[in-house]
Amino acid sequence: MSFFKFLFLPNRLESKKPFDYDKDDYENLKKGQLELHKDYLKDMESEEKVRLGAIENKTSQLVSQTGLVFALLSLFVPFIVDIVFKLHIGFRILFIVLLICCFLAYIFAFVNSLKNFNVKKFEYGYKSPLTILKHQSLGEKKFLQMEIRDTLYCINKNIEVNNRKATNLIRGYHFFKFGIISTSILVVFLCSTLLFTDAEKNKIVIEKPIEINSLKEHLDYMKDKDQGIQKVQDSITKVNSN
Repeated sequence: MSFFKFLFLPNRLESKKPFDYDKDDYENLKKGQLELHKDYLKDMESEEKVRLGAIENKTSQLVSQTGLVFALLSLFVPFIVDIVFKLHIGFRILFIVLLICCFLAYIFAFVNSLKNFNVKKFEYGYKSPLTILKHQSLGEKKFLQMEIRDTLYCINKNIEVNNRKATNLIRGYHFFKFGIISTSILVVFLCSTLLFTDAEKNKIVIEKPIEINSLKEHLDYMKDKDQGIQKVQDSITKVNSN
């Protein structure tokens, strides 16, 4: 996959019903063939249910992983910003652009994945119990024929709905992948910048230093005073001794 192709969203899966047929076109009434056709369609229905389960599991994983990465990135951003703001303005602009790309990618991944949890937008085909109540008098062959028709409708409808969910998942994964790559570039850029940028030496600057000349003069005065007192004491001692 080329780099330019990676930048664009993947194509949306077929959003219309994949098979162009009318369920009422099925008119077979041979019991043996009815049973074979019923089993065949049951297998297709089961495969689509398995596919739905895989899509929903991967969607849940993508949502949790995106939320975790987004939370970790948000947690470390204040510390990173504090370091980056000491760098040159060009590095700061590049850092902000990369950071915005990361956050947007994770947001779009989150939004596309969450679309699959909006159950109101995904109406699946299903068999109704009212069918039994309305057609209680049908014979075995007629009932099997009606069941096959309902299965034909459900399969066609459910494949279309699953394709829409798969499209949301693929697009969410695309943005998540783009976010991971953007985050990796951001980390490499930040580490390289810190390694090859001279660290500023911490200097202690005292603003408006206070002069203590008066204190020095006071100490000199006290020293002279002590010396004078000592001389007087020595003189008194000599007089007493005489």
